[in-house]
Amino acid sequence: MRYFILFLPLLVLWAASVQAVNDRALFWRVQAGNATVYLLGSIHYADGSFYPLRDEIERAFYISDHLVVEINIDEQKAMRYRDLIREKGSYHGDKTIRDEISEETYRQLEYRLNHLGLPIQMVHKQKPGVLVLTLTAVQVMKMGFMPDLGIDAYFLRKASNTGKNIIELETVDEQLDVFLNITDGDLLLREALFSLHEAEMMMMDMIFCWKRGDEACLEGLLFEDALTSYPSFVNIYDILFFRRNEDMANDIKTFLDSSGTYFVVIGAGHLVGDRGIPNLLKKAGYEVRRL
Repeated sequence: MRYFILFLPLLVLWAASVQAVNDRALFWRVQAGNATVYLLGSIHYADGSFYPLRDEIERAFYISDHLVVEINIDEQKAMRYRDLIREKGSYHGDKTIRDEISEETYRQLEYRLNHLGLPIQMVHKQKPGVLVLTLTAVQVMKMGFMPDLGIDAYFLRKASNTGKNIIELETVDEQLDVFLNITDGDLLLREALFSLHEAEMMMMDMIFCWKRGDEACLEGLLFEDALTSYPSFVNIYDILFFRRNEDMANDIKTFLDSSGTYFVVIGAGHLVGDRGIPNLLKKAGYEVRRL
């Protein structure tokens, strides 16, 4: 089964009716000298049933000096993102997505757009990486999950209201370049379309892992199954996950080598597995404890 592209840009988990306050979630504490880092696996699109969060998570945020996120999207950054889409993420002249992908992938794209109620003219100038982001966002919002209810957005609002310092690990340019730098756009888009077809079933499996706080289960769904069955994904995973994990882990090491308390909210897919951030920090000699 393909648990691939849908979870790469958004890592959406099905909310169901279980109260999040009873969930274990993916939550760690890392300590070194006078510094403490809390790591929380984020769900970038969610709904109201994810709240309230566990008291332990809320307390950790309350005592932290800094909120650390992948990126803090404000109006200025949203404008920058739109500019980048026009400049780097779109075809110019007469070229369209049809010129970039196979006929089979194009037919699948037409089918998915029809299912989502989107005309091809709305997206035909988007490059594959941008189109994946667009289709995933539309699909997820049609299922009732919104970015303003995501875990990172929740804590960004709390940080703004309390005056807590906000630190970003990435920039808008860097995040978009991740998708634009994938050379096999046809493979990326084709697998995204297949994942969107199985979206609800995939998320039901994902919630099973999330609600139990089962990182091994989550790793199996996101990485082991896909990479074993589809070796061609290796380069894509390296770009979308593993290189970024190393960069973010290095940033977190600078926090741990200083002082203070940092509450770090990162997409949950970056936190599981041997090449996930907690394990990278453990290998570097830091004290890492799952909470």
